[in-house]
Amino acid sequence: GNKPLEKARPSQPVRIVGFKTLPKAGDPIVCAGSEEEAKEIIRLRESELFNEERAEYENDVELQVTGTAAKQGMMMQKAQQHYGFNENGLADDGDEDEKKDSIWIPVVIKADSHGALDAVRDALVSIGTDSKLDIVIDPVEMSTGVVTSSDVVMARESDAAIFVFGKVGIADKETKGMVEETKVSIRSHDIIYRLLEDAKDYFGKYLPVEMVEKVHGKANVQAVFDVTDAKTKKSVSIAGLRVMEGHLFKAKSIPSMGGDANGEPLSCFYRVLRNGEVIAEDENSSSGIKLEASSLRKVKEDVDSVRRGEECGLGLKGFNELEEGDVVECFSIEEKRASI
Repeated sequence: GNKPLEKARPSQPVRIVGFKTLPKAGDPIVCAGSEEEAKEIIRLRESELFNEERAEYENDVELQVTGTAAKQGMMMQKAQQHYGFNENGLADDGDEDEKKDSIWIPVVIKADSHGALDAVRDALVSIGTDSKLDIVIDPVEMSTGVVTSSDVVMARESDAAIFVFGKVGIADKETKGMVEETKVSIRSHDIIYRLLEDAKDYFGKYLPVEMVEKVHGKANVQAVFDVTDAKTKKSVSIAGLRVMEGHLFKAKSIPSMGGDANGEPLSCFYRVLRNGEVIAEDENSSSGIKLEASSLRKVKEDVDSVRRGEECGLGLKGFNELEEGDVVECFSIEEKRASI
């Protein structure tokens, strides 16, 4: 065992190395006397396959679908229903706009066997079909064996990541250099559920961004004082507040108290409510500039934040119409990507 052989006898099991891509189980392997002879065999075999496929199509042969094919058929039916395609692959009437709104996510798939390749493809496609969003996972290239330069080129041109499953490496130093230069993402796993978790996280970059409001805190106006601004010499209103919920921030939130999903501080704005209705959210009705704090003080000291139960003085830029009994809200606008 494990010795090089010059030739093999009928029915003798052997191991052949050097294939660029793995043959499928059941594929015939022919030993050719020369490269020219091998190319001719390939040409004839491709011609035979083409004629066989054309004959099956023209005779409309009814095939009994079982096993993997049945699973693929069920997935295709599910995809047709999800994306609004009929059995001929055409969009149903009135669905063109919906098709344009689909989120297409290209992927390149590599695996160490054809069975694993099909399983990974089915699992990745199902992320799209099972999503509440209109997502299409598009395998633009899939094959067994090592990651080659052509895989990297395909991934780069289609803005796709390469998902690798099993014991699959990179072909050579040239390909490694190409990966580093193009910054194509290669995501390798040998456990399917970890590959899927990673894929869902990675696919987030393709999803739309939503603007989400985050309310940091609320305060009641207990008194209003008119003071002279030392810089402008103009009269401005300062509201004496008691914080009822959360925190108020002067300019930016403090990450430990109200940062974004990544823990970064958020710019803070204010709105004024009177009798439950918003009466001010911008500096004036036409500016579109959100109200910001001009000052935030606690016991005559400038502060960056105050918390629930504390009292403070708050001035708002461009707004001097606060009244006792008004409610002031401190909030931010946060960018969040939709989730799969």
